[in-house]
Amino acid sequence: MSDDPPKPSSLWRLFNPRSIAVVGASRKKEKIGNVVFRNLSCTFGGMLYAVNSAGEEVEGKKAYTALSVIEDEVDLVVIAVPRDAVTDVMLDAAKKRVLGAVIITSGFREVDDHGAELEKEVRRIAAEAGIRVFGPNTLGLVTPAFNATFAFSEVPRGKVALVAQSGGLGMYMLEWAQRSRTGISYFVSLGNQADVSEAEVMEFLADDVATGVIFVYLESVSDGQRFLELVPKATKQKPVIFLKGGLGKKGSEAARTHTGSLAGSADVFRAAVNAVGGMLVENLEDSLNLARLLTGEEAIKPDLLVVTNSGGHGVITADEIERRSLRLAPLPDRTAAGLSAFLPPQTRPRNPLDLSGDATSERYRAALAEVKGLDCTKLVLVQSLPLLSCVEVANTILGFKGASVVGVMMGTDEEAAAKVLDAAGIPSFRFPEDAVRAIGHYVARPAARTKVRTAQPIEEATMLASGKRVLTDREGLRLMEIYGIRAPRYGVVVTADEAEKLAESIGYPVVMKISPDEPVHKTELKGVFLDVAEAKQARAVFSDLSRITPRVIVQQQVSGIEVFVGGLDDPTFGQTVLVSAGGIYVEVMGPPSHRLAPVAEDEVEEMLRESKVWGMLNARRRGYDQAALVGTVLRLSRMMVDMQIAEIDLNPVIVNSDGAFAVDVRVILNRGNGVPILSR
Repeated sequence: MSDDPPKPSSLWRLFNPRSIAVVGASRKKEKIGNVVFRNLSCTFGGMLYAVNSAGEEVEGKKAYTALSVIEDEVDLVVIAVPRDAVTDVMLDAAKKRVLGAVIITSGFREVDDHGAELEKEVRRIAAEAGIRVFGPNTLGLVTPAFNATFAFSEVPRGKVALVAQSGGLGMYMLEWAQRSRTGISYFVSLGNQADVSEAEVMEFLADDVATGVIFVYLESVSDGQRFLELVPKATKQKPVIFLKGGLGKKGSEAARTHTGSLAGSADVFRAAVNAVGGMLVENLEDSLNLARLLTGEEAIKPDLLVVTNSGGHGVITADEIERRSLRLAPLPDRTAAGLSAFLPPQTRPRNPLDLSGDATSERYRAALAEVKGLDCTKLVLVQSLPLLSCVEVANTILGFKGASVVGVMMGTDEEAAAKVLDAAGIPSFRFPEDAVRAIGHYVARPAARTKVRTAQPIEEATMLASGKRVLTDREGLRLMEIYGIRAPRYGVVVTADEAEKLAESIGYPVVMKISPDEPVHKTELKGVFLDVAEAKQARAVFSDLSRITPRVIVQQQVSGIEVFVGGLDDPTFGQTVLVSAGGIYVEVMGPPSHRLAPVAEDEVEEMLRESKVWGMLNARRRGYDQAALVGTVLRLSRMMVDMQIAEIDLNPVIVNSDGAFAVDVRVILNRGNGVPILSR
C-alpha cells in the first residue's frame, strides 16, 4: 500500500507521520512527556525519538538533547516543555523541516498577555516554516496508528471520531469510549486552535474511510466563514454531532435595537449548525446517546413502533415521542389481526404494543416477526422480571437484525444484554427517553446548505446609505421600498398643518409617531399614537410628539398579525436573519428563529413554524397573506448581504389579507469593515 495521501492535504502527515519525536520526554513517569512517550511506544510502528535537554534515556530508549541532533527526518513533533521554551523548539523544528507539531504545553492566550504573545510567535514560526500545528493547550491526538496523548493507552478502535476543544472533556470522552465499548477512529484535541481549525479537521475526517460518525465539542469557532465552507463537505458524507459550551447569551453593550437585545451566540451557532447540516445537542448525555445510535448498523426510520412488556414504560415512551415531534407508526389491520392471534385476551394490538407482564421471549419473537416488515423503527423495550431476563430478549432481537430494531434493556442484567446487542451492531439504551431523543435528533437533521454571499447592492440603496452610520425612519422605509418590502402609506411632517393635510390625504384613522435621527424604542418614549381619527386630534398629537422630535411620521393604520423580522451581522458567522412574534412584546413572546443569510423559501417557512408565527397566521383562517411575509423575509435577507447591514429591525411587520407591511424600521449600518458602528 502506498504511503502517500489519497489527495493533497496539509494535515496528512499530522495524522500519518512516518516518524515522531517527543520533545520534553522525561524519565519521570508522572510527567506528561513520559506518559505521551509511553503511549506512543505502545501504539506507533514508525520511528520514535525521545528529546530532553539532559539527553537522558527514556523508557530504555536513547534520548537526544535537541531535534537538530536527530540524524533522520522527523515528520511530527509532540511538544511538552514549559511554555517559554516552546518557541525555541518550534524554531528547531523549522530548521529540521518538521511537517507537523502537537503542542501539549498550556499557558498561552488562555492564561495571560504574555502567553498570547508566545502563541502569536508560535503561529508566525509555523506559518513561515509550513508547519501545521495542533494546539497549544491540547490533550493530544489519537489516530488508528498511534496515541499521542497523555490519556489512556488502551483506546478501543471503531468508527467514531471525537473532536474536542476542551482537554478535560476530551479526557471524559475517551473514558466514556472505554466504558461504553464505543470504538474510536480518531481523537483530536483542538486546544487553542492557533493553526489547525475544527473545520479543517472535519474536512479531513469526512474523507476518512475508518470514520462513520464525527462528534465535535466546541467552545468557540475559529473562523466562521471557513466553518460554513468546509463543514458541509463532512455532513454530506457522514453524520456530524455538535455540542457547544458557552451558549449563555451575551447582553449587548448598547441595545439600540430589539435585534441586539435578542440575539445571542447560542442562537446564531444553532443557525450555523443548521446551515451546515449538523446535529446540535444540548448536553453531553444526549450527544453520547446519539453517537451510540449512529454507531449501530440499523436503518433508523422516523416513525416508531414501541414493543414492551410494561404498559407504564410504553406510556412514558409515547409521551417522549410526542414531545420530540415524532410519530407512532400505525398498525395495519392485517398486522393487528396477526398479533391478536397470540396476544393475551386482555391486550389490544396497538402502538405502543404491550405484550403484557407475563410475556416470554417467544412472545417477543412472535411479535417482532409480525411487525418486522413495517417501515418504521422498532423500539424494543424489556423490563426484566422473574420469568424473563433482558439477555433473553436481546438474543431474540438478534434474529431481527436489519429490521430497524433498537433495544432498551432495563433490569438486573441490562449491561450483559447491552453487550449482546452492541456486539451485533444493534443500538441499545438504558432508558426509552434516551433512545427517543437520539432518534429525534437523527431524523430531524437538516440538509447541508451552501451559503453563497455575493453582495450585489442596488445603486439607489448604496447612494442612500453612503457615508451614514444609521438611517432615519424615512431613509429606512425608503430602503425597504427599494428592495420591494412594502410599507403602509406614510409621510414625514414638521408642522401641525402638514400633519392635518397628510392625514386627510392618507385617510383616517392614522398612526402618528416620532421620527428621531437614531434608532430608539418609540413606545418607551411615549412616541406612538394609534387611532388618530380626525383633524383636530391630528393637530393635538403633532403638538405632543413634536416636543420629543421635530419631525413626526404620519402613517396609514393597518391591522393584522404583528411579526418581528430582523437581522444582524454576527462577528463569527456574518449576516443572520431573525423571525418571531412582533410588536411591543417581542422580547417576551418566545425566542426568535434564526437562519444565516441568504435564506431560501423553505428556510423561511421553517422559521415561521419554529417561532410559532405559522400558527398565528393559520389559527383563525382569516386569509392572512403568508406568501407576502415569506417574500418580506427573503428580501430582507438579500438586503442584509447586499448592504452589509449591522443590525435591522422591522417591528412590527403587519400581515393581513392585503399583504405584509413594514410599519416601523430601524437600521444600523456597518462602517465597512464588518464591525457594527454602534458596538464601538
